[in-house]
Amino acid sequence: MSSNGKGGTKRRAEEDGTDKEPYPKSIFFILGNEFCERFSYYGMRTILTIYLTEELLYGDSQATLIFHAFIMLSYFTPLFGALLADSYLGKFKTILYISIVYAIGNIILSVGSIPNTLSIMKGVTLLGLLIIGIGTGGIKPCVSAFGGDQFSNKQEKERQKFFSIFYFAINSGSVISTLLTPILRADVHCFGSDSCYPLAYGVPAVLMVVSLILFVGGKPLYKIRKSEGNIFSSVFKCISHALSRKTKSKDKKREHWLDYADDKYDKTLITDIKTLLHVLTIFLPLPVFWALFDQTGSSWTLQATKMDREVLGYYIKPDQMQVMNALLIIILIPIFDYAVYPLFNKCNLLKKPLQRIAVGGFLSALAFVVTGLVELKLESGFPIFPENGLTDLNIINNSPCRIRIEIPEHSEVNLNAFQETSIDDLPFGKEATWKVYPTNCTISQSVVQQFNAPTTIESMMITQQGGKLEIIQSKDTKARSEDGEPKFRIFYSTDYDFFPTTNSSFKLDDKKFQFMNRSDELAKFGVTDYYKIEPGKYNMYFPINETDYQNDPLSEIELKSGGIYIATIYHNIADNFTSYEMFMFAALMGLDMMGFSIMAYFYKYVGSESEKDSKASPSKSTGKENNAYEEETDFNK
Repeated sequence: MSSNGKGGTKRRAEEDGTDKEPYPKSIFFILGNEFCERFSYYGMRTILTIYLTEELLYGDSQATLIFHAFIMLSYFTPLFGALLADSYLGKFKTILYISIVYAIGNIILSVGSIPNTLSIMKGVTLLGLLIIGIGTGGIKPCVSAFGGDQFSNKQEKERQKFFSIFYFAINSGSVISTLLTPILRADVHCFGSDSCYPLAYGVPAVLMVVSLILFVGGKPLYKIRKSEGNIFSSVFKCISHALSRKTKSKDKKREHWLDYADDKYDKTLITDIKTLLHVLTIFLPLPVFWALFDQTGSSWTLQATKMDREVLGYYIKPDQMQVMNALLIIILIPIFDYAVYPLFNKCNLLKKPLQRIAVGGFLSALAFVVTGLVELKLESGFPIFPENGLTDLNIINNSPCRIRIEIPEHSEVNLNAFQETSIDDLPFGKEATWKVYPTNCTISQSVVQQFNAPTTIESMMITQQGGKLEIIQSKDTKARSEDGEPKFRIFYSTDYDFFPTTNSSFKLDDKKFQFMNRSDELAKFGVTDYYKIEPGKYNMYFPINETDYQNDPLSEIELKSGGIYIATIYHNIADNFTSYEMFMFAALMGLDMMGFSIMAYFYKYVGSESEKDSKASPSKSTGKENNAYEEETDFNK
């Protein structure tokens, strides 16, 4: 049976898609804006903890506190951004003005990371973080809603698709910046430093400026709505009025305490507030979840500095490990939507969102248990620091002789040629006479030396020079580098003189390192400063004359992340040369999710009055029933 008239023609046109509204081009400016802004935010945040510990010299606990205070600010200020947009400026102006503030904060942070006095750097950095926290939080509730405003009521499917692409843009910006900024931090050198935080913070600052330009560029295409009033104000006034009237009223008791506001506020608002409070109750445990979840940017990043981080021959930087969150989101969302959840549905499991949230929370608690086990394994390899009043001394025999050392009030120390040991119970500053006896070599005379036990950890090298024993001491450390890169130094002894401008250096592959300054009489033996270098395997080359290095490597060394290495070189020209913190987090996450699960079990899904009526009287429905949706949202009366 054919349909006649204009109405039939219109319906056919709509079904054929010929009457569709054009897709809003303004969306592409908003997506570009969001990508750049998220790149800026996550790029800055990724390197923040290591910057605080390595450059600003905050302790781990102080750095963690600053990091989480910044995150808290970033997630608290959206309340004020929403208030400003709804009541005064509207979404467009709110995003524009606060984005300008946001970009200024990024520039301040970048400038503050240029090497200067520590107090200035700390002050400027904290100011920059404060402004960025206000900026990123201020625009957070507005951008996605502004994107939704670009679609008409007839473009519901297009709007839903936009939010999926919007979320993809967020995580794409996060992934790229989390991978890139640690490389800019560690692999680029600037301002005389072996890192380049001004560049690592400068790139996110530039992206934030680009984000602002893109947003402004789309203005001629935007649908800009005026502010529609502050819903927060209406909600709080309605709640306050209901509570006040309930305490004073002697009328018949109402079914719900909010119903006491019906003399002043309409039924729709009261019903919406009831639903809001109902939902907020079930979400009470979630702030604890997010506080623990954000440990990935603080405690977990600090833990990563202690690992070797080698994956398939590539060394991951500690702050790059944060990329796994956004990367797994991009990978797992389609897998869960099209495979995992449908499979569970067939098994009558995890049908409701709250069930899925609870299971995810328990898996997060399990992740903290795994992290705690990793921490225990790492701690088993941590250096043991001396007790109060005592110090350690590393003794390195860098000679072909067997060495025997007599130490008053201490057991005798015996070292074979090119062997080392550690004495870890020496009292601070106690003076003693040490006697060093060489055997099994051409040196026969002993060495008697007055020795003051150091007040800091030190290393001592015993070597052969000019037919006699020489002893050199140097301050040492057991502290790992803050960014997790290995540290190494060399105790060396050679039979030729160094020339300050030519061969006073050694090489690890193509990387050249200078020996520390020393007096002429110590030119043939000494100790280098500690150097930092990327983890990996290196060939070591030593100078053989004023201009050239060996053709064949002296040795191959492997430097692992978090390691502290001392290499010894004995060069004879004639002979050639040879906390339980993570478990606490796991328990907190487990308890938090247990409380959430109990609340979710007794939670009753609440729909609008029209939805309830439709479910109670199916005959009133004008559309098709969606059984899958009803399983997902099992409304109870």
